[in-house]
Amino acid sequence: MVAEFWNIPKGLISVFYVFAFATVIIFVLGFWDKMRIWSKGMDVDHELKGMGPAGLIWLSIIKFFSPDCLLAKRLFPRSFIRGLMLVGIMWGFTLLFLGTVGRSVNYYMFQFLDGGVWLLFSLLLDIAGVVVLVGTGFGLYRKYIGKPERMVKSTQDGILLSLLFLVIFSGFLVEGIRLAALNPPAADWSPIGFAFGGVVKALFEAKVLSALYIGIWTIHFLFAFSFIAYIPFSKYEHIFASQISAYLFGNKWKEKEIPSDWVFTEEIKRRRDERLKQ
Repeated sequence: MVAEFWNIPKGLISVFYVFAFATVIIFVLGFWDKMRIWSKGMDVDHELKGMGPAGLIWLSIIKFFSPDCLLAKRLFPRSFIRGLMLVGIMWGFTLLFLGTVGRSVNYYMFQFLDGGVWLLFSLLLDIAGVVVLVGTGFGLYRKYIGKPERMVKSTQDGILLSLLFLVIFSGFLVEGIRLAALNPPAADWSPIGFAFGGVVKALFEAKVLSALYIGIWTIHFLFAFSFIAYIPFSKYEHIFASQISAYLFGNKWKEKEIPSDWVFTEEIKRRRDERLKQ
């Protein structure tokens, strides 16, 4: 059975809700401002006319589920490894987001995460989490240790990947400490959390697990909210922007016989040239 806010003091839960509300406001206002600017841009064919920020956001959400985005169709031809990493992070993060929504519905509205459903739910989220953890870890290694010659690095790359890595890692720690403290039946259906719990048991005495859980849980939600709030102000705004670009140029590539990767290639070249000038 799912255990929300286990062992967390009421005062800290209130702080959690304040931070959650502030994060949502920052995220929405940040993207709304970006969409407001984009909606004023030149669109000679008037394909975005009258959409406004709300329409662009809805367009981005719809196009997020297109093959170009979820399957990274334009990236795999350039680099299979990068495409695999991006798809893994994207699918894993999407499943974790949907899992968070599901747990919220289960906690605040009606309970459905019980028995076999909860076990399968736990297993899927652990798999999604480890996929994101490996993907972000590999991304950090590739950018700052492997250092491919053709890669253009930026501070924002490191911040976003590091935050996401820490969100997932601290989340597994939270799960592991809770499993180590409660030792619930069928805990091995959360295999990664179960493994973390085994390490926690080996390193810490049972009497300190309660306080350790509160501390790591607090760190986890601070990492998570920081990551979400930072997205609209980072280069990863292209999570939304790229979907609008794909929509605008989808038919024009075919009509004007422009290679489908022309816009993507030109954008990379422009950004690389700008950074080299700095």
